[in-house]
Amino acid sequence: MKNLKKIFTVAILTLVMLSCSDNFLELQPQQSVADTDALTTLEDFKSSITGVYNDLSNSDYYGRYFFLIPDVMSDDVKQNSQANRVRNYAEYVATVADAQAEDMWEVMYEANVANNAIINSKVEVPAAVQADKDHIVGEAYALRGLIYFDMVRMFAQHYQYTANASHLGVPIVLDFDQLSQPTRNTVAEVYAQIISDMQKALTLMKDTPRSGNKSTLSATAVKALLARVYLYKDDWVNAEAMATEVINSGKYTLVSNANYVSSWATDYSSESIFEISMTPSDNRGSDALGRMYIVQGYGDYLPSNDVYSLIPPGDARQGVYKADPGLSGAFAPFRMNKYPSITGEDNTKVIRLSEMYLIRAEARAMQTGKETGAQSDVNAIRLRGLPSATPIASTGQTLLDDIARERRIELAFEGQRLWDLMRKKQGVVRNQCTSIVCTIPYPNDRFILPIPAAEMDANPNIQPNPGF
Repeated sequence: MKNLKKIFTVAILTLVMLSCSDNFLELQPQQSVADTDALTTLEDFKSSITGVYNDLSNSDYYGRYFFLIPDVMSDDVKQNSQANRVRNYAEYVATVADAQAEDMWEVMYEANVANNAIINSKVEVPAAVQADKDHIVGEAYALRGLIYFDMVRMFAQHYQYTANASHLGVPIVLDFDQLSQPTRNTVAEVYAQIISDMQKALTLMKDTPRSGNKSTLSATAVKALLARVYLYKDDWVNAEAMATEVINSGKYTLVSNANYVSSWATDYSSESIFEISMTPSDNRGSDALGRMYIVQGYGDYLPSNDVYSLIPPGDARQGVYKADPGLSGAFAPFRMNKYPSITGEDNTKVIRLSEMYLIRAEARAMQTGKETGAQSDVNAIRLRGLPSATPIASTGQTLLDDIARERRIELAFEGQRLWDLMRKKQGVVRNQCTSIVCTIPYPNDRFILPIPAAEMDANPNIQPNPGF
């Protein structure tokens, strides 16, 4: 069990191993030094930022549980009869001793220790590679912002929970301090840090990802992440502006109706903006997200008819639901097939162009005089799914409801449904319910994860989440 103090130590030891030695046995305990001392060359920076992306791929993060936990807490997912993993979240009975909460807390803070090391390093590099170093530092800023955004959604109530977002968020730690026992910042403070980090990243980054594919961030990908942050903050003007920049960049195009289903078995499709890479030699295997859904895996969770029934007949998006004759009764008939790899090699699609259209649609619908643009944006997604569908021409609250429905259909099983309900201040109502709990009213202390017991035991300054 690790608290923040131990996380700092483990992360810096890892950083030193990545950048200073090829031989694990050469490392001595005293090499757990101040974070910036481990970085001396451009290659050290590359190794360290690679370690951050590896943390994101962990099964306790984007490799599985960061999508799975909020989805099983929502109304889009029903439990199979043998459901075991994270069942305590599906049934809203998790405790502060929960292993997934502790492991997620740990891997997120470990990743940000490495990000802080990169950001705070004073190492100078030759002018010929200064732009390369700047880009990596920009990635570290962007990834630190993303991680805090993910943490504050998992471990704190949504931005609008209090009038000024003054409720408890997560501790902001920007410097290496092995003895630190931080208190929790407010949600408003965490969002301010997220936005500051991502905006700083845009001043440093190139618009070409280092990896040559979408498994590392580009400047435009950071703008896409910012669009999502602004949406969750109800900052409609900036959400629209960032989404527009991504859409107008020309770097991404929506996959066609005919290719929609196959795109889920394809890495780096034309509409993918940022993905967590899983390769034949480097993937989560039996711990992969998809194995929680497919019949060849654990198959613990199934798509509810609540979400499937919203999809018009003939819509391409029906194709990610795969009939399984082995299911019966309340558990029939479908399995979710967005992550079809039997061996766990599906990349995790963190953000896609379709979401940019839906973000801009909602942001425009919330602003006076922009409903026509909102209709056009939501129809881009609706008609991609079913070209013969009647275009949306609604206004007011009906338009917002139509946009919310398209978000639910398009982004299902991508870890967003619960947070969409929270930011709209709506409870979870499971019409097709196979759990012990079918209605979870808003507001609810248990829409978020508990602060881990290990952290509270080690840090007397950390405040618990109410209700745990």
